[in-house]
Amino acid sequence: MLVYDTIKQCNLIVSAVYASAQSKDKDCFWNHLLQMNNVVDFPWCIIGDLNELANPTEKKGGKRYTFSKLA
Repeated sequence: MLVYDTIKQCNLIVSAVYASAQSKDKDCFWNHLLQMNNVVDFPWCIIGDLNELANPTEKKGGKRYTFSKLA
């Protein structure tokens, strides 16, 4: 969505996302965001569910998750 900030008098982009929780789809999603970053020429805010863990303690139940990509 293109939004106009009346205080700063500039445009910005707001994107709402729901990323896949499937490991096999995550690289594609992040690569797409990287490509979009090269196209978007305004300040950019991404909101939504990225389906990523910030910390291994956030994982509750389900299959064991490999945290090798967390840094």
